[in-house]
Amino acid sequence: MANPTSAPGRLLRLALQVYRNEATSSIEEREKFAREYLAKVAVIVAKHGIEKYQQVYTPSAFREALGESSRRNNRGWVIDDHDLTVEFYFRNFLAMNNVRNDPDFRALQASEGPYVNLVHTVATLGWVEQYVDGGEVINLGPDGKSTYPSWAELGDVQSVFSLKPAEGGA
Repeated sequence: MANPTSAPGRLLRLALQVYRNEATSSIEEREKFAREYLAKVAVIVAKHGIEKYQQVYTPSAFREALGESSRRNNRGWVIDDHDLTVEFYFRNFLAMNNVRNDPDFRALQASEGPYVNLVHTVATLGWVEQYVDGGEVINLGPDGKSTYPSWAELGDVQSVFSLKPAEGGA
């Protein structure tokens, strides 16, 4: 078990679950947009202190396979039908506000229309507690208990939306 030298701080995750715009004609056109868009967004969000930015693609063939697996194994899962999940990881909303207000980011968002369904996006916000990284157990103390702060501290909504950095970098 890896033994951290200090308790991990709160890492927030904003996820946007997006449907693609069905009017977009070809997979090549969608892929070209996505690759160019991602490269530009990555530079902008890194500049503003976003710790991690990623996209998770869930094409219909994957969703259908997962649904079949659920049926076969009597799981009863509801299969999410979004095409894409965009994830931003950050310590407080100052970073996200800086991204949102960046003129280059605003211009990129304006270009999404032909590719992204701008009406049916689902957003979630929460914090991340990671316990395995690179195949190693992390963030557990010698007693086998989590080294994360309490749920009361991690779930403090007022500090989540604070526009100034939290004390201690958490």
